[in-house]
Amino acid sequence: MNKNWRRKVLEHFQAPFYHITLVTDPDSLLQDEAIISQLQKLGIEVVEVQDRAVFRYWYESQYRRNTFSRYLLIHPESDDISDIPYDIWIQGKHISMSKSELFPMLSAPIVQELDFRTLDALSLIDDIPTKRSDADTIDFILKRIYKLPYDTIDTEAECLLLCINRHQLHCSMPEIIEKHLVDTLNHKNSNPRLVISEFIQSPNALFSFLQKEWFYFLENETPDNHSYWDTKLHDTLAGLFRIGKLNPISFDKDSLPDSLLFGVKQHNEEQSQIMSINEHISQVEKMLELEIDRRGWINLIELFSTAKSKMFTLESPSEINKKLKSLEQAIEERFILWLNTHYGALASLSDQHTPVMLHKVAEHVHLQGNPKKAIIVMDGLSFVQWSQVRSDLNTSFDFIENGTFAWVPTLTSVSRQAIFSGEIPKTYYSSIHTTANEEKEWRACWARYGIAPIHVTYEKSLGQGEYQKSDIKALSKSNIKVAGLVVDIIDKLTHNTIQGLKGMHSQISIWLKAGYLRSLLHDLLDVGYEVYITSDHGNKESVGIGTIREGVLADTRGERVRIYNSEELRDRAAHKYSSQKWKEVGLPEDFFVLTAKSGEAFVKEGEVVVSHGGTSIEEVIVPFVRVKKRRE
Repeated sequence: MNKNWRRKVLEHFQAPFYHITLVTDPDSLLQDEAIISQLQKLGIEVVEVQDRAVFRYWYESQYRRNTFSRYLLIHPESDDISDIPYDIWIQGKHISMSKSELFPMLSAPIVQELDFRTLDALSLIDDIPTKRSDADTIDFILKRIYKLPYDTIDTEAECLLLCINRHQLHCSMPEIIEKHLVDTLNHKNSNPRLVISEFIQSPNALFSFLQKEWFYFLENETPDNHSYWDTKLHDTLAGLFRIGKLNPISFDKDSLPDSLLFGVKQHNEEQSQIMSINEHISQVEKMLELEIDRRGWINLIELFSTAKSKMFTLESPSEINKKLKSLEQAIEERFILWLNTHYGALASLSDQHTPVMLHKVAEHVHLQGNPKKAIIVMDGLSFVQWSQVRSDLNTSFDFIENGTFAWVPTLTSVSRQAIFSGEIPKTYYSSIHTTANEEKEWRACWARYGIAPIHVTYEKSLGQGEYQKSDIKALSKSNIKVAGLVVDIIDKLTHNTIQGLKGMHSQISIWLKAGYLRSLLHDLLDVGYEVYITSDHGNKESVGIGTIREGVLADTRGERVRIYNSEELRDRAAHKYSSQKWKEVGLPEDFFVLTAKSGEAFVKEGEVVVSHGGTSIEEVIVPFVRVKKRRE
């Protein structure tokens, strides 16, 4: 078996460490949370250099006084070591690393494009043959890593199965491999209805075709020669219906064999929902058997939250509720261990598919290229509520769904301000207890990307009352290029609900029926905005363990978090009450955090509240969604 690629990278950093190490990393190997966490564990501080002047100020004010007690790994964003000031450059050990060095038997240009999960899979293969040409390496990756037998496809059913399996991969497929796959399949495909390029590139396009084809299949009396009778495709379609990728349709089920009823609406809709929930639970349980990385936690919370949201629609959810409660406990126990180990590494990471943390939202959206951008921040929206919102909107819009990490403590003034400032919390220490500076910070954030303040708008307290297009500055002013819109109805419901998450589900359903969000999205898209939905933090249903009585000792006294200006006071409270001390990652000095444990709150014993501020997965990982017009 190949040595784990991360171990090969870490072999560059052996004790005794140099106090300054300069790294050239053109393939972004230092964007892996496990590597960064291990370097931090070794006492090595990773510094990304984006601006020479800013770096010089930091170096002189924060590092020079402690030169011999700290170890720096300095990585210039440009990967040009000459960008480092000469007096620092001459002191450092120089290291260069690349993906091609890790797998020298494969084509360097192709390996360069592979993501970390693909590298993980390559590390598990004992007999990687020497395949130095691009075509040979692509063929090897497609067959051995992605398990896509693309060159043996002979039938429509096999082609559709391969397209489905492509979108169920746990790793990203580089564009150059995707193109090779599309070209090969197009050469074999003689059916003009199968738009291979769209099916491979877009899951929305593929599932839209499968959905329409299902209707055609049933309406035309299930013709014997149709690809949906293929056993493997048939079983795969059944799974897609259970997981909610495809939706059952209304049809006379008496005219169909039992083997096709999975795609037909049942008279007993509750039973269908229970089957779907159980499928989601099964998939989450399988994930918990494996090691889970940052992207894996996002996938897991999407699945779990969909199941939880569906549960609130059931009339008799008691048995499902027990299953989900047990699963939730297992998830939270695993997640907090992962978070304590890896959270400190996340702030410096980048991902082409999503901002890793909320302070990277503006940077990520800026890089997408569309001249008009609208970011809707749905304050307090967790993945559970997003699942409900998506179900209401998915007949009108297509979504590219992902997730991002909030800042802990998961409070609006801490985490929402990170979105609008584009900075980590320690940089806005003077305003960390308020959101009053968000508009000014938002304009300053986009000025750094060359957008003048006159072309940037910030609007908050949206979502209440009747929707009026004329009330939205982003729609009434033609010169706006970047719009930040805060819809805070979810957070208001969170703090006022008296029936827990189920009560919130009912209240959100009423709000969605009024059509405010649907109308806002339609209007933004119609005038050419590239539209995103995200959230500053989620929420957690919790049970009170008793109020902490400390008078004015805590600066912030939330239901799931307390903040102190003294480490001693925080630690004293931690000793007295059921709680968790949170490390000061990215936070200002004199800002010490104490969070409630999962499912607990610092309120009257036995009282059920929906709140936020803590470190549960439902509070920390929030949706980041691109909204597009629905494909016809």
